[in-house]
Amino acid sequence: MAKTLLNGVNEVLKKAKALDSQGELSSITDSARQMFIDVAIQALNESTDEMFSQAGWSKPKQLKEATITLATNTQHYALKTDLVALRREYGLISEANNHTIQILGDDGYWQIIRGDLEQDDTGQPNWAAIRPTDGRLFMDRKPDTVANGRIYKYRYDRDLEFDEGCDQFPFSDQVFRQMIPAATELYKFHMQTEFSQSMFDGFLARAVASMRRIPRRTSYAPRRGGANITDPMNASINTR
Repeated sequence: MAKTLLNGVNEVLKKAKALDSQGELSSITDSARQMFIDVAIQALNESTDEMFSQAGWSKPKQLKEATITLATNTQHYALKTDLVALRREYGLISEANNHTIQILGDDGYWQIIRGDLEQDDTGQPNWAAIRPTDGRLFMDRKPDTVANGRIYKYRYDRDLEFDEGCDQFPFSDQVFRQMIPAATELYKFHMQTEFSQSMFDGFLARAVASMRRIPRRTSYAPRRGGANITDPMNASINTR
């Protein structure tokens, strides 16, 4: 099983002797130890960045989820600031209402404009597209009071960054184990303790050497724990 950010934080803090008698963390949110957790996350992200840089690879993309909430008479909506590419194939899905808003392609915005030159259509939106002038998501209709408040989920790619406990490292457990000492040295650097540049370089070089021996991945979709989320690719959609 791929190692997660929570696994990485625990390993770094144990190696840095920063975990007390309370034992391993079960979450990356812990008020008593949040400062140590945040520094460990920073060290893990920076170590991963440096590994991909030294390997001469671009970082994989990471599939994430976010939501927008329809509002009366509001036709355009901001998307997440870390979005690299909107995954149009999934659409915008409201599980509560069993409805999807289809996301059009590159010419979609102009298709919507041509379909309603007066821009006075109201009701439940069924189509959306990226507005090229500002990157906002533009609907084919202004939501009415019936559609107001409906929450739609969308998926997008962003550059790899670990910020949730269940985020998985996109390399083998062997590479993970070899990366932990390097991340621990960075943790010490940020905590202003006994950091060793030579040890960091050596640990990182070994991790990079192992990573190069394994076929690279250009993207990954981390598994999510908890609630069973319906995949919009397989959902039964009502577009009425």
